[in-house]
Amino acid sequence: MGPQPPSHSPPSRHFRARIASGVVALVPIVVTIAVLRFVFSFTAGILLPFVEPAFGTWPPVARAALSLTILLVFVYLLGQVATNLVGRRLLSLGESVLLRVPFVKVIYSVTKQVVAAFQVREAQAFKSVVFLEFPRPGMLAVGFVTSRVSDAAGGRWITVFVPTTPNPTTGFLQVVRPEDLIETPYSVEEGIKMVMSLGVLVPDSGIPSRT
Repeated sequence: MGPQPPSHSPPSRHFRARIASGVVALVPIVVTIAVLRFVFSFTAGILLPFVEPAFGTWPPVARAALSLTILLVFVYLLGQVATNLVGRRLLSLGESVLLRVPFVKVIYSVTKQVVAAFQVREAQAFKSVVFLEFPRPGMLAVGFVTSRVSDAAGGRWITVFVPTTPNPTTGFLQVVRPEDLIETPYSVEEGIKMVMSLGVLVPDSGIPSRT
């Protein structure tokens, strides 16, 4: 009888368990900080060139915070205008002008539709969670069904958003046949948690198989 392989000592198992728990706790913190940093840098950077000449002697953090504050106040006032009858008419007039510019109207229309899709609670942008073979056959990716469409011949297609991880705000749009998808019992929230946790938080139902 050959020698038995050495077993891990209790301290080793304790160390690995604590490392795993630390990773699970650290991932959402890092993702949250990264997203907030991106949002802060983007929004503060919009007005920073206008703030620099007047407040150039202020520390960089103070100038960025001032830029962000001005932007938030502007967005709030714009929201106030948008809910007012006269304001809605003025915005509608400005919108009609934008829609007359060939290239700008495409960007504006698409952006407005996307924002509206995420804003309406009764009609969720993500309908369900599925698996599909991506980026190549033999590999499965988590996808979110966004709509169902038909082609000229009456064939059925499903548009699926395949998010990147751990940032689900970017990804790939796939148009797939229904029979090429694996339906899951996951809720949209469970699917997003799975993506943002790098696959650590898998729903208790596990990975469904193709029937």
